[in-house]
Amino acid sequence: MKWVQGKRVPLDEASFKDAALARFYDEHARRFMGKIYRRFADRINKFDLAGKQVLDVGSGTGLLALVLTQQHPEWQVTGIDVSEDMLVLAREAAARNKLTGATVFQQASAEALPFPDGSFSLVVSNASLHLWKDPVKVYDEIARVTAPGGYCLIWDNLRRAVFNPFLGVVGRVMGMSNLQRRLWMKAIASAYTPGEARALLKQSAMKDARVTADLSLFELEIEWQKP
Repeated sequence: MKWVQGKRVPLDEASFKDAALARFYDEHARRFMGKIYRRFADRINKFDLAGKQVLDVGSGTGLLALVLTQQHPEWQVTGIDVSEDMLVLAREAAARNKLTGATVFQQASAEALPFPDGSFSLVVSNASLHLWKDPVKVYDEIARVTAPGGYCLIWDNLRRAVFNPFLGVVGRVMGMSNLQRRLWMKAIASAYTPGEARALLKQSAMKDARVTADLSLFELEIEWQKP
């Protein structure tokens, strides 16, 4: 794919509403993102949560939600995604792992979360931010459904133009197929820089969120605690 001076190339979230792509994404995530999910869970373990209700925004095929419930069987994790095809695979995985009582997956837009104010003590999202059509609206929705004192942790790809020429090589070393490398590179091309992420957050109810970047992992982190 072609980059123009590191300019962001948005992806359409609707393009992921496809059964074949859902299966492809699930295989890719299981093979290459397992360590990310475990690191995410370890990061969350440092939070002092007052409740057990957790929301996973952009849950995809539910792999992060299932890792969280495996580590914390006392939690009730709700995963939402716009793709019902993704959620079918998430529910199947929950059933295989006997976690259907601890996880609920439902189709919903991140821009209009179908939950009352203050419903969750923790809201998480991994590899979904770059697909949100209106991130400010999503941030406002996350702030609304987070309980006072609750936390939000968002991880996503990091766009750094200086690394772009090397992404294909990195993906090849990791063992990705040509199609998997293209998917990963598109995801990074549609991701945000730290400055862009901060600018969007400043327009939202999460304006005091902390943004950090890990250049070695092409990773962007947003952490927020609701007052």
